[in-house]
Amino acid sequence: MIFQDIVLEMQTNGQSISTPQGFQQYVNAHNIKANTAASISIDSIKKLPKILKDQNTMVLRLGSRPRDNQTYFSLVKANNVSAFFFDDLSLFGQLQPELFLPNVSIRSLFAFQLLPKVTETSVVNLAIASGLMAEALNLEDDKTIVVPATGQSTFTFNFKPLASESATLEHINGQVEIDAVFVAKRNGKEHLFVIEAKHGDKFDSLAKHKLLYPSLSLLEKLPSSMPIVPVYLRSIKTAKGIDFYIAECPCIVNQQDELYSLDTLSPCKVQALHLANY
Repeated sequence: MIFQDIVLEMQTNGQSISTPQGFQQYVNAHNIKANTAASISIDSIKKLPKILKDQNTMVLRLGSRPRDNQTYFSLVKANNVSAFFFDDLSLFGQLQPELFLPNVSIRSLFAFQLLPKVTETSVVNLAIASGLMAEALNLEDDKTIVVPATGQSTFTFNFKPLASESATLEHINGQVEIDAVFVAKRNGKEHLFVIEAKHGDKFDSLAKHKLLYPSLSLLEKLPSSMPIVPVYLRSIKTAKGIDFYIAECPCIVNQQDELYSLDTLSPCKVQALHLANY
């Protein structure tokens, strides 16, 4: 078990957050063979090692350190491990998707109907191009189709893993993937919407840092007048089309003296829409 020694040390010392350390050095010191990404890049609760799940503990990837090529990580213990995940069944299980009828031309959506298999990127683009995303997020009417940006890069930022603890963690020059980001007006004000999308044929879960990390990566580049809206999009293919489940989190604002906490990132609004024949 990869993390057993750290878990025992945290229990002995009464720690909620372990000291960040390099993963390669840790496994070499304990004569353990393990894949870095599979061990510390956890995106759903089903991929969390049993020893961590049983201890209500999450592993967080924290980038690198100057003159050190290792990938750093830390373990964080909460009252319940669910504090670190969006659980689809809890969020969306009681929702019945409402039929959404696009108010755009058939021509603008024709290409999506040609795809034999949709990807998470194409699902996001479909949600935006059809107007479904604008409906779900209550965006102002705009004649132009928003084109989302996507990509990955290395970013540095600080955050609090637990709101109840004063300790902060540094994510330094670590790779962050951004599924989609776009600017749109809501209530007369420009907002930056950061989307983390997952597509499949059933409910699952999403690690909260998969949405918080991209949001914090972009935060320092924005003026305080432009809020970031983190959005979790779960799409599920059905026999009649695609069900879109949207969980919107409260705005994140660039305030230099404020650090955001991972465990308190929680949706303030959830809804479900169905797009037929896709």
